[in-house]
Amino acid sequence: MTHQELSALVKRERMARDTAAWDELSTLYWPGAAVRVTWFDGTIEEFVDISRDQEQRGRGRGIHAITPVRVNASGDRATVESAGQILIRPTIDGIQCDVTSWCRFFSRFERRDGHWRMGSFDSIYCKDRIDTVSPGVQLDLDQETLASGRASYRHLRYLNLRAGYTVPDDLPGDDRLDLLEKFYADAHSWLTTDTRDYSSTSVR
Repeated sequence: MTHQELSALVKRERMARDTAAWDELSTLYWPGAAVRVTWFDGTIEEFVDISRDQEQRGRGRGIHAITPVRVNASGDRATVESAGQILIRPTIDGIQCDVTSWCRFFSRFERRDGHWRMGSFDSIYCKDRIDTVSPGVQLDLDQETLASGRASYRHLRYLNLRAGYTVPDDLPGDDRLDLLEKFYADAHSWLTTDTRDYSSTSVR
């Protein structure tokens, strides 16, 4: 598969996520593939089930703008890193807001029996912000809770904590070079070492 085709699969995956095409989303991942973002850490099957439930309960979906930039391939493995944005419009204390996160989406791919699918999905966080939709409306955030979060995903964390999620503080981000360097080193090691053992429930 060419770099362009892998990039197209990455775009298709985010479109399936944003349009609630859950069955299609599942077909783009290998069983047991790992997904890790601010509000979720688990398998693709669990991710789809929870996302489907959220959709049925009327929880609004975000929009994920994505531009594949870097594709590295080695044999039957590949990684695709994309410039991205997460765009969410929640209501906080009765005030409609826009939450914007600048990030890089990182996907691992494997080819099995001639077919390429995703083996994992991670988000590398850069920075984020909250703005009110209506100009001049004042939003009163809990400054102590806000300040306790990391700069790279502080506002996403605030939003997810309010929704009842547990948000880890060790996600890869530009504000923690130690975590980011380890993340890239692990990805490079995985890319260049193919054990051909697919018995594990996760490839990450």
